[in-house]
Amino acid sequence: MDSVKIRVVIPVSTDKWNDSVKADYERVKEPKTVIDVIHLQHGPEAIQSEYDEANAAHHVLKEVAKILPQDYDAIIIYCFSDPALSGAREISTIPVLGIGESSQLFAMGLGDRCGIITTIEQSVARIRRKLRARGISGRFPTIRPLNIPVLEYDQREKVMESALGVARIMVEQDGVEALILGCGSLFGIQERIGDELGIPVVEPGIVTLKHAEMLVGLGLTHSKRSYMIPLPVKEN
Repeated sequence: MDSVKIRVVIPVSTDKWNDSVKADYERVKEPKTVIDVIHLQHGPEAIQSEYDEANAAHHVLKEVAKILPQDYDAIIIYCFSDPALSGAREISTIPVLGIGESSQLFAMGLGDRCGIITTIEQSVARIRRKLRARGISGRFPTIRPLNIPVLEYDQREKVMESALGVARIMVEQDGVEALILGCGSLFGIQERIGDELGIPVVEPGIVTLKHAEMLVGLGLTHSKRSYMIPLPVKEN
């Protein structure tokens, strides 16, 4: 496969996660894959609600529009909420992937009863709505929060212990058979959780990178019958 250039858009207005995402991707990418990571210049510092997601969406679309004339093969929107994912696909002919959707599709191939660990209580209903809209809510019977704000996820030991405790409850009480770490900032903890609890654990960012590399390698992108090019309208 020729070199693959992937632009990663972290849809928050802080560079707090840029280096961690880049390092995570450099560790697992194919040798010929080139990863460029950017964050938003404007918008929320974290996405933890529908309001934050809507606030970020316009800025995500502006960044995607800037990327399209450049020589990239795929775009990853690096947030489990997938802000502006459908709109970005409408204006793009190269694959645009969100780490929420990609990880959910992947997890369903690993277990019948899938669970999602999310950030805070306010995110639970929002994720349920997205699962219902995708028609897959029946495969995700449980979503539990860590109740740790996203901007504190650089406190690795605190996050690890909380995630391990929540995951154990999901396996032992909820009957979860496969688990998604439902935030792009949950780096490097999936192996310990998986080893201790004996279930597959999906890190969304990594799965989405592999999804992007696979689509580019196969010459596939989203259907323009599903994501039609928007008709021009006047903006005031």
